[in-house]
Amino acid sequence: MGIQVPIVIFADPTGREIADTRLGFSEAPVKATYLEHARKALDSFRGGQKPAVVQKAWAAFGAALRLRGEHGDSGAAVDALRELQSNSPEKGALHQSVTAWLDRLDREEAQGLLEVGKLDLDGDDPGMGLEQLFTVLRDYPGLTGAKKAAALIEEARKDPAKKEALAAAEKEHKAWLALRDAARLARAGKKDEARAAYDRVAKDFPDTAASYEVDERKEALR
Repeated sequence: MGIQVPIVIFADPTGREIADTRLGFSEAPVKATYLEHARKALDSFRGGQKPAVVQKAWAAFGAALRLRGEHGDSGAAVDALRELQSNSPEKGALHQSVTAWLDRLDREEAQGLLEVGKLDLDGDDPGMGLEQLFTVLRDYPGLTGAKKAAALIEEARKDPAKKEALAAAEKEHKAWLALRDAARLARAGKKDEARAAYDRVAKDFPDTAASYEVDERKEALR
């Protein structure tokens, strides 16, 4: 007899299978069994919370992902995801899906940038390495990769040979943070405040990569 594959799988809105709800070939046609697993999936989806609360939380999950995809603000997205993670029931589908997303971001993105940064830092281009580490700090706050990046930056502060490169990378880092703050004001519809914030980026951080984006960002506010 061949292997019987499952024919019913319950998933959350991200497509992640909800644990312990899979039905096999012989189980799915049985109405009582199907309903039992459907209830189990729904309970996991709700995480013991009221439907309105669950709906709002899943909407916040989608909004966090759009911060990355549509607005390029990975740092805000990660902060939002970590807040959802801490405020959702651990056994619920939302908590598990958010955790899976954060783990993937840390493993596939933050840790990868971290390794590249370490190679450059210890090689012929410490400045580029430090810029990579600061990028990890900005884009993946609170994740393991960011904590490791912060530790490497602190180690670099102890090396006199890296003093100049560190100062330059830190200036770029602060400029990007200021530009990001201005973009968040723009996204919130606070156009006048955003223009003023963009002007401060140009004034306080001249000749940085972030400052070169100011004119284009201001033009988009019109």
